[in-house]
Amino acid sequence: MSALQQIGAGQRRLLVAIALAAAIVTASHASVEAALTGEWNWRIYSTDIATGLLVIGVTVLYLRAVARERRREVIEHLLLDILSMPRNIESTAVATLKALHESNIADASIVALDGEGGPMKPLVARGYPRGWVESAPPASVERLASEPTVDRPKALHPWVEAASAPLGKRPWVALLPLRAGSDTIGVIMVAARRPGVLRDPVVLDLLAARLSAAFDHAALYEAAYARERELEDLEVRRREFMAAIAHEIRTPLTSIQAFADLLQMGEAEMDPTARDLVSSLGHGVNRLSAMVTNLIDLGRSGAAGYATQSVEVDLGEIVRNAEAALRPALVLRGQAISLELPDSGPQVRSDPRIVEQVVMNLLSNANRHSPEHGHITVSATHLDHQTVRLEVSDTGPGIPEGEREKIFEPYYRVRGATGVPGSGLGLAVARRLLEETGGRVWATSAGEDGGARFCVEFRAFHP
Repeated sequence: MSALQQIGAGQRRLLVAIALAAAIVTASHASVEAALTGEWNWRIYSTDIATGLLVIGVTVLYLRAVARERRREVIEHLLLDILSMPRNIESTAVATLKALHESNIADASIVALDGEGGPMKPLVARGYPRGWVESAPPASVERLASEPTVDRPKALHPWVEAASAPLGKRPWVALLPLRAGSDTIGVIMVAARRPGVLRDPVVLDLLAARLSAAFDHAALYEAAYARERELEDLEVRRREFMAAIAHEIRTPLTSIQAFADLLQMGEAEMDPTARDLVSSLGHGVNRLSAMVTNLIDLGRSGAAGYATQSVEVDLGEIVRNAEAALRPALVLRGQAISLELPDSGPQVRSDPRIVEQVVMNLLSNANRHSPEHGHITVSATHLDHQTVRLEVSDTGPGIPEGEREKIFEPYYRVRGATGVPGSGLGLAVARRLLEETGGRVWATSAGEDGGARFCVEFRAFHP
């Protein structure tokens, strides 16, 4: 028995009990009066009967009001159950009709949606022959409903006639428009042998409003799900594209690197111009190789296949190795570098590949943006028991405050840095790789003399 049926049954039981109580009181009064006076006083009996009927009438009105409010509460909870779970449009339609039938509000019901301004066709139906939805005739929005209505029409709509066997000749039919803002997006048709709660205008408005919200939410859910799948597909294609590009570039790059190495072996016999050309070729190959590595790292970061490890890493040793690898580029531009590091360590907990890539990217960035004969400072210190901070400062033009976050976006270049070589990927790669192991990086000003300072925080290693 549904909650609405229980309300009706309880109301009937209470009315019967009150009627019996009134009859018993009236009969008892009559018996006592007859025993005391020896005669029947019809005036007293009539007064008792009228009083009993008045009590029953008032009770009926009160119980109807209480039952009406309880039915509205039950339907409100029923609709909240439909709204509480995210569903697509079809499953929302199925859940709606199931709730209407299990609550004995409907004997037959249909959810139909607007066909983009054209006639509507049933999406889901209940109480109809199997396969009827596929062959059901369409109907226009205007003919069905613009406001919630309930009627007992003599001329039945074809949708109602299809379920006439369980409904009888003249069923009650309620039409509940589904609206999104000012647009009618569909309709729910409810048909029943008896009107029940359908004759309550508050219930009709409540059903129309809440079910419209449910289908509006379902449409948003479907759109969000479709967008998420689209973004996932785009991400997969992006990774595949970047992997393919990197592979296609690396194949000829290997050959170019080999030829550059052969040419550099004979630099002693070359004139100065030739040596400069060979040196430029070597630097160009190295830059292109670094760009390909950045593309691969940018594509791998955040992917399930990019496995990271968290082990003890000597940050000082990695900084010294990176400085040695970058020394030719520093000498070429006449730049000085100061390493403010302890004799050993500091030790951090991270992935050594990530730490090496981040340090190399930051030093390379400082080399490119510092002027000739500029100065680069690298320091590493323990902030506290849990954190180690690495700072890389340069004497370049600095970074405007409004762009200090944007420089970590892929391919973003600071305004005014068009003459500085680079792909705009190094800092984006550094941040993404750090996030893989719980680190972070940000940019700030190097001080009154200008320049930029990049701060990186790692987790300190403790045995």
